Amino acid sequence: MESPYTVPQYQRCGLASAALAALRREHPDLAWHTLGGHFADSRPFWAAVGSGVPGGYQQARLCSHVAGTSP
Repeated sequence: MESPYTVPQYQRCGLASAALAALRREHPDLAWHTLGGHFADSRPFWAAVGSGVPGGYQQARLCSHVAGTSP
């Protein structure tokens, strides 16, 4: 998961949280992590949406198949 974005007029309405929750429900067998940096102003968001998610949304490196490198 990298850089979810909501246009300013809809920020803090729960849309991104709802979208991430829907993805987790649709794909319960996947492990979720974030790729980008957690900027100071986004840390509360990641903490909130990671509540109840095993391991939360921890930062991780790109998978080799995404990064185009071999394992």
